[in-house]
Amino acid sequence: MRRKKIGLFMNEITQFFQEACGKAVIERAADRNADVFIYSSYGSYSCPYGRNLLSEIGKKNIICLPDYSKFDAIIILPNTFDIYGMDIELFEILKKEANCPVICLQSDNPDFYSVTIENKKAMYDMTRHFIQDHGFKDIRYMSGPFTSKDSPDRLEGFKKAMDEAGLPITENTVFEGNYWINRGKRAVDHFIGEDGKYPEAIICANDYMAISVCEELEKRGIRVPEDVCVSGFDGINEGEMNRPSLTTVSISPENYADAAFTIIDDCWTGLTPERKIMVSGEMKLRASCGCGSQSVPENADVYVKKIIHTEFLLREAGRITSDYQNRYDLENSMSVANYYFKALGCDTGYLCLCDMEDPSFGSVENNSIYTDQMILMQKMLSSDPMHADISKARFNKEDILPQSILETDEPGTYVIFPLYYKNKEYGILVLRPEQGQWPNSLTNTYTNALSAAIENSYLQSRFKELAEIKILSETDPLTGLFNRRGFENAIARVLSDLSDDKIISIVSIDMDDLKSINDKYGHSEGDYALITLANTLKAFTNDNEICARFGGDEFSAVLISDDRGRADKFVDSFLRELSNASLTSGKPYPIHASTGVCELKGGDTKQIIACMQTADKHMYMNKRMYKKARAR
Repeated sequence: MRRKKIGLFMNEITQFFQEACGKAVIERAADRNADVFIYSSYGSYSCPYGRNLLSEIGKKNIICLPDYSKFDAIIILPNTFDIYGMDIELFEILKKEANCPVICLQSDNPDFYSVTIENKKAMYDMTRHFIQDHGFKDIRYMSGPFTSKDSPDRLEGFKKAMDEAGLPITENTVFEGNYWINRGKRAVDHFIGEDGKYPEAIICANDYMAISVCEELEKRGIRVPEDVCVSGFDGINEGEMNRPSLTTVSISPENYADAAFTIIDDCWTGLTPERKIMVSGEMKLRASCGCGSQSVPENADVYVKKIIHTEFLLREAGRITSDYQNRYDLENSMSVANYYFKALGCDTGYLCLCDMEDPSFGSVENNSIYTDQMILMQKMLSSDPMHADISKARFNKEDILPQSILETDEPGTYVIFPLYYKNKEYGILVLRPEQGQWPNSLTNTYTNALSAAIENSYLQSRFKELAEIKILSETDPLTGLFNRRGFENAIARVLSDLSDDKIISIVSIDMDDLKSINDKYGHSEGDYALITLANTLKAFTNDNEICARFGGDEFSAVLISDDRGRADKFVDSFLRELSNASLTSGKPYPIHASTGVCELKGGDTKQIIACMQTADKHMYMNKRMYKKARAR
């Protein structure tokens, strides 16, 4: 008998509600012997420096992966899709392709079943608490995004309570937040009146924003609740641990899951469930409004451990990013991915890539966002970071994994993240959490760094010829030294990494009598003389230094050293070896060069052009002296 499949769609899964709700869905699905496939991405909360539209397409494309007709039930959390248009696009796909009950949690959609909280009433009650119980008249409101599904209802509840109390709503009464922790300062600035006076209370549409407001007030020396009262919404654990602990509306994610499975069970047994189920929130009065004492949960030690673990994840994020840098081949990228998998919070994971040889790869025509056939590159175990099970098994993209993996005795959970670079999908990361496990916040850094490494390896393999052309475009074909373009690019790289305590020396070099050699003995002999000079130059420069031929008889060397005598030693050695090469060549002409030197400190590199010009002047002066000596 085929095991039932439940699809769960939500973004930002490491946030409190998503994690609690996801675990509750998994537990109830297991009781019904059903597998759960969780499709998730990270939204704009993960982009603190602004939105990259192409990257948002890459994140959103995860909804194009599954075959919706194969699900027996689908649960979605539209409010977690902060990527513009993602919820609307998913709704359209579901209306066309889903043949099972679809339940929207926290959002009311007339086309599907809905489980929602009474947002308007809950926020109305919270606002009435500050008006009636505290007697406040100067109240501000920090809303969620106005386009978010639940924000209008919560804002309407606030406005209704204010209107009934005859309290005005002015231009600085309401501030549009983003349901995250990075807009507390902007909100407080908005709420302060022209006279610099703070309001009596700030009501926030979720706990994360309320925490940010409390932190900002504390920075300004404003006490909560003594000077300003603050409240939140959602009842997250972080709000209870906050100082002061947050007054909030507590919503049990488990209640959402229970309501969703009430609908699913009715549909599976042939009954007709209600189209919409309402769940109630419970107001928790705590220290941030002065009506309760500071909460100290019994399991406070769990949160201490969580803080310590968060610090560990931050360090690991830096190491992951560093280790992926300059990974230009796929094999090395897979090795790094396997090593750091142990830090993601799940025992087992799978890396699956699109077939990059498929002509449809990278095409968005006809929804060919993922290739029809995908490749399981490796199975990873957190217990064995040094070895991965290399499979290379092929499977149909909508199956998520090969059937041999999915056919298990017990129901399983599979969390699917997209691997993408901008709007190009490279594959998926599939995590298989065991009971009590859940992907942690490091997953975002892990998938982003891995995707960038895959992009690098793909470009290296696809554009190898272009890399060779680039090398040729920067290289003098006769001597193998940099040409003028290569010299300019190379010296720019050197200068960007040069420390102030280093000394940079420009050595200007000009071959003497090259025209005479060409005229008397032919250009092949002139080429021989140039190659001899170039080889001698290379013999006395280090790996981090630069040699270039600018054309004709003009050469240059850039030396980097801690020693001010480096340039003089270089010139002496170079000219002596060039003289030896000339004497032992058996050629009827001398091979000689004139040189000029100028030095700069590493901190004076803005004067590099002037330094090059000075080296040229010294070289031409020495060249004139050489010609005079030859004429005698």
